[in-house]
Amino acid sequence: MKRILTLVFACLFGTQIIAQEKNINAFISYGTFNIAEESSSPYLETYITFDCNSLLYVKSSNEYQATINLTVLFKQGEAIKNYDKYSVSSPKVSDTTYLNGFFMDIQRYSLANGEYKMEITIEDANNKNERPLRVSEDIIIDFPESICFSSIIALEDYRPATEITPNTKNGYDIVPMIMPYYPESINRLTFYAEIYNTKKVLGENEKYLLNTYLKTFESNTRIDSYFFTKRMNVKDTEVIINTMDISNLPSGNYYLVLEARNRNNEIIGYNQFFFQRSNSNYQIDNTALASIDPTKVFSGNIDNIDTIREYIRSIEPISSQIEIEYAKNLMKTDDIKTMQQYFYSFWSSRNALSPQIEWENYYSQVKRVNASFTAMRVKGYQTDRGRVFLKYGAPDRIVQNYNEAGAYPYEIWHYYTLANQRNKKFVFMTKDIVTNDFQLIHSDAIGELNNSSWTNEIYSRTYSTYKEYYNNDGTVNPDLYYDAEAEDYYDNPR
Repeated sequence: MKRILTLVFACLFGTQIIAQEKNINAFISYGTFNIAEESSSPYLETYITFDCNSLLYVKSSNEYQATINLTVLFKQGEAIKNYDKYSVSSPKVSDTTYLNGFFMDIQRYSLANGEYKMEITIEDANNKNERPLRVSEDIIIDFPESICFSSIIALEDYRPATEITPNTKNGYDIVPMIMPYYPESINRLTFYAEIYNTKKVLGENEKYLLNTYLKTFESNTRIDSYFFTKRMNVKDTEVIINTMDISNLPSGNYYLVLEARNRNNEIIGYNQFFFQRSNSNYQIDNTALASIDPTKVFSGNIDNIDTIREYIRSIEPISSQIEIEYAKNLMKTDDIKTMQQYFYSFWSSRNALSPQIEWENYYSQVKRVNASFTAMRVKGYQTDRGRVFLKYGAPDRIVQNYNEAGAYPYEIWHYYTLANQRNKKFVFMTKDIVTNDFQLIHSDAIGELNNSSWTNEIYSRTYSTYKEYYNNDGTVNPDLYYDAEAEDYYDNPR
């Protein structure tokens, strides 16, 4: 984590954002939903969680309380389509010596289908010396007349509602997760979602299948041991609340997938939710590896231990976390047979029919990356640009700006599509063009570093010691002296 930053884990219909700036620590997530019974009335819910220990509490009537001022804007171009300005107060406490815990604010905004810029400003009302925290995010509201899903919301808890509150949805009081992260202490994944228009599209008295499963983020491979199916009756709106046991799920990045299929087994609705799992108790099955005979598979021909170590290192950009940890420990040994077995198992899991071809195609890209991005003492596949290229493929557009006045050399990579994501960008920067080692400083793609102050890093070459170059919110204002090309290239790729 780099100093002041915002981490984004984006989903198809929603995003979770950690926002940290000095003493204001907040976690912002949102979900999009629809009221299908009313001829489609879409809305967006924000879930903003505040870290009690990051706020200034003031005393009133022998108790202490924090207050946060929020401004929320939804814009299309310069037009404001929805707007709210309000304050939130923390629960009262009698002593601030050991503040801990979190509290959440939930709001709902009606928005028509379309693309928006959501801008949220958070200010500690009791601490005027702190700069307000500002976060912006591109969002899409898209609820067609066909069968579709709402956002998938990870839950800490839920229960039948006894009265209507901001937490109430379709008869349930839900408590969203603060972050889509599941440590060893949490072994159950509980989620909420809605599916719309099955009755309208399929007709009365029809049925459909609802499949729920997990797949790996890096390779998009479905995990068969986490696949569940249920026959469903058609409805205008179907509420889905379910819990999955993930006690044996290895550490790594995953998608939770919801998929609707008709009688012909055709996909008629789909959505997915990104989450991270940490589980050091899980290990790769060495028994399964031991069953592989290297003399009968392609990896057995890699009989030089330094060569196979290098090959295993080169697949790290597309490896899961558990694979990365296993490979690092394996390469500390001289066990070339297990390396051969592991290497074959890795590629067989990606392409069971042609693992060797899968490896050869990948290795051709490794050689390309090494030729383009190798830095001083760092091979191309080990650099940020190399990792992104190997993981996502070649970008559709690259802006290379190495000579902008007042800026460090930077590149902006633009992907028109990235799996199920659209219009995603990566910003790389170096402080020394000679080394060719560009670091990733910002991206809006799922699971990647998202730094809302990335322009500060680029222009800190000139402005880092000059306070007059900063806006009131702490962001750099290069317009005072230079053209500020970076933000324009980011917003308008070419």
